[in-house]
Amino acid sequence: MCAALTDLLGRVSLFAELEPAELEMLSRAAERREFVRDEVIFAANEPADGLYVLASGRVKVCVSSSGGKELILATLGPEQFFGEMALLDNEPRSASVIAQLPTVAYRIRRDEFERLIEQHPAIARKLMRELSLRLRRSNAQMESLATLDVVGRLARYFIDLARQHGQILGNGWVAVRRPTHQDIANTIGTSRETVTRLINDLEQRGLVVNEGKMSYLRESVLSGEEG
Repeated sequence: MCAALTDLLGRVSLFAELEPAELEMLSRAAERREFVRDEVIFAANEPADGLYVLASGRVKVCVSSSGGKELILATLGPEQFFGEMALLDNEPRSASVIAQLPTVAYRIRRDEFERLIEQHPAIARKLMRELSLRLRRSNAQMESLATLDVVGRLARYFIDLARQHGQILGNGWVAVRRPTHQDIANTIGTSRETVTRLINDLEQRGLVVNEGKMSYLRESVLSGEEG
């Protein structure tokens, strides 16, 4: 297990410059955590206990409005990490993270992570780049909510989902593990009923095929070649 975890950590962009011996030491300090679908990994306003690296599954990063409505800020998959922000500013968690699928993650505790940053300043620089990238994605999401109609927001959602979590099949289609219609609605700011209606329309047009837990999306649609 240690060798497999060392290999996983070496593929995470944040730790790519660490030496094999350092990755092995980090893997020994990482704690394996398993989560069932819809389980809360941590909640907003909780104290920060560490950074998490995803080995398998998928999670959503979300916040709730004063009225209890959920807004999904991001979805993350294998070899991505989360929970770093509260470690940098020593504040409580700014958002909740919930498993969308059965998920395995490894937690690197705060003291170990702080030691890494002290010994390897390059990790801090990579972390800042990742935070900048996520901020840009959040800005793009807010722009989408403000400027696109619901059809445009759904199209943007599928494009982002395919780019970040899709598997190119080589036959003109991209496969993705399908989120629930409610999760899609909570990401693009509409109702579950509207998402269901729009996806049914895409299926009738042959642009999306749903089979079991998977969705298959036409590459030509994702690249903007079809409307």
